[in-house]
Amino acid sequence: MDVDLIESAFRGVVEGKRWIITPDAAAGATRLVERLKNLGAEAVMVIAGTEGVGDLPKADAFHYTRTGGTSMMTGIREFVASVANPSEAMVHAIDRFDPDGEAIVLAMGYIRIGGLAGRRMYGARPPSWAELEDKTTADALFADAGVATAPHEVVPVREAADAHRRLRGPLGSVWVADNKEGWHGGGEYVRWVKTDEQIGPMTDWFDAHADLVRVMPFLDGIPSSIHGFVTHNGVAVFLPIEMTILRTVEEPGFYYARGSNFWTPPDEVTETMRAAARSIGALIHDRMGYLGGFGIDGVCTEDGWFPTEINPRMSLGHFLQGEAADMPLSTIERTLLEGDVEVDAPALEDAVVSAVATSRHGGMMFPLDETHESDSLRFVFDDERTRVVDEDEEADGAMFIGPSAFGAVILVRLEPSRIPIGPSIAPRALPIIELARSRWGVEIPEVAHAPDLCRGSGEST
Repeated sequence: MDVDLIESAFRGVVEGKRWIITPDAAAGATRLVERLKNLGAEAVMVIAGTEGVGDLPKADAFHYTRTGGTSMMTGIREFVASVANPSEAMVHAIDRFDPDGEAIVLAMGYIRIGGLAGRRMYGARPPSWAELEDKTTADALFADAGVATAPHEVVPVREAADAHRRLRGPLGSVWVADNKEGWHGGGEYVRWVKTDEQIGPMTDWFDAHADLVRVMPFLDGIPSSIHGFVTHNGVAVFLPIEMTILRTVEEPGFYYARGSNFWTPPDEVTETMRAAARSIGALIHDRMGYLGGFGIDGVCTEDGWFPTEINPRMSLGHFLQGEAADMPLSTIERTLLEGDVEVDAPALEDAVVSAVATSRHGGMMFPLDETHESDSLRFVFDDERTRVVDEDEEADGAMFIGPSAFGAVILVRLEPSRIPIGPSIAPRALPIIELARSRWGVEIPEVAHAPDLCRGSGEST
């Protein structure tokens, strides 16, 4: 994989031009701004909802929308809407930064528009691709691609109770909404229905937010995903990612805490996951001309791995594996979409997979409802606890707390050289949460981690 050729092509695009980037949190774009400057950008403007957690980028101009919401999903949606429908203040700020109207907007995250305030978007993705993210339609694609799925039904909300009774397993069922209110992630439109007493309140909740729901048995095991990258000559498929989706104890529910790739499933499961991604990537390329990154989420159970949804975009798994391989996957995607480079899928796959086999990355994220001042600490794991260490001691990770679009957030960065490859990382979330509670007084619900039951090969039911 000739990364130098891609970098050279991207430098030719970047050099001497003014750029506008649109991260939800400005601190999340610190490395990107530095990279654009190193590639010769004349100037960079950051448009963000909030400052975020961590060091701010050394940009030439900032504009904050100060959008927010009551949850991670609503916060993201409000920011995306503010960029899709820019205020006069935003337009004036852009015009001050770029009076000649020649700046280029770098496509980022969930922004799916063709331009901003008259400036074109580099690496824009067709809006039709986003439709693949509807959780109630993904199973049809899995069937067409020959990918085994767990039992499921897509029904009108008021019929979900009957579907629950038909499909529930020992731990109940899981319901997920359609995209009536738009794209959703982070588990916010997913509900675990464990008892009959929950059926009425859950039906009422979904009735207010969706027309259809997909109902399936609760799949007990490791939430996990597989990521791929579609090019003109094939599908590059990478290695599995563990999603740290914790379970709330007081009431059945989920607490999304990001993911990592330290966990390694059995070889048979890895190949099942990779085959699923290869089949789906080929299918969406043939049907829609899809190019670039995508992922498939699922759960690895004692009966094998079963997929639950498709994410038609670059996501955390691409970032983790690209970082391990020192491979700028976001840049590769943008330049591929623009037609500035051609990418050989087998070469990309080989470069990423061979690097990730021995180099892992990851962390955690804990969303908070309350606001909190910025702070940080370094820690080590000590048996089943964590303890704070000084700057002159080696650490297993670091925690950062600060503002977000939905209140506050704790970000955890794990030190790759000190985390074993193989076991699930989710059990380590519990002592990290305890440390955050004791140090910062944050309110995080009582949670448990999923058991690692992963083995076998799934069969459609």
